[in-house]
Amino acid sequence: MATLGLIGGGNIGGTLARPAVDTGLDVVLSNSRGPQTLSGPVTELGPRARAATPLQAAAVGDWVVVTIPVGAVGAVPREPLVGKTVIDTGNYFAPRDGTIPELEAKELTDSELLSLLGYDAVDMGPVTEGRRSQVGTPAFCAPHSVTKDDRYRSQPAAPASAAEIRAALAAARR
Repeated sequence: MATLGLIGGGNIGGTLARPAVDTGLDVVLSNSRGPQTLSGPVTELGPRARAATPLQAAAVGDWVVVTIPVGAVGAVPREPLVGKTVIDTGNYFAPRDGTIPELEAKELTDSELLSLLGYDAVDMGPVTEGRRSQVGTPAFCAPHSVTKDDRYRSQPAAPASAAEIRAALAAARR
C-alpha cells in the first residue's frame, strides 16, 4: 500500500492524515518534537498510522507533505525527498517564522526556499486547470505507479519525475 509521509503533525498534517487513512493509505506522521509526542494522534488514526522522525517520514513516504512553519525548512531532510512528489503547504509569515532575508527581499518564494531540497515544481496553472489531473486523465495516479499506466490501482507507488507529470498534464489538454 502507498504511504503518505507528513513532515509536520500540527493542524494541517493532522487534518490530512485522517482522509489519507480513511482512503487506505498508510500515514507516517512526524514533527520537530519527536515521535513520542504523536502517540495521541497515531492512536486515534488507527493501525494505518505511525509516528516517526521527519527523516523517517521523508524516507518512507511515496508522497510527502511538508507542513511546517517556513522558518523551519532548514530542518527538512533533503536527500530522501529527491525524486518524490513533495507537497508544500508553506506560507511565509515573518512574525511566526522569523525574518528570512531572501523572502523579505523577494529573491525567493517560500516554496523556492524549500525546493533547494533538489526537486522540481510543476505548475498546473489556474484552479480551472485542475480538471487535467482528475479521474480518467493521464495525470491521475498513473505517473505515480510502477508501470506508469492505467493499471495503477494494482501497482505499487513509484516516484514520478517533473517531466513525466508535465507530459501527463499536457496530454490531458487534448
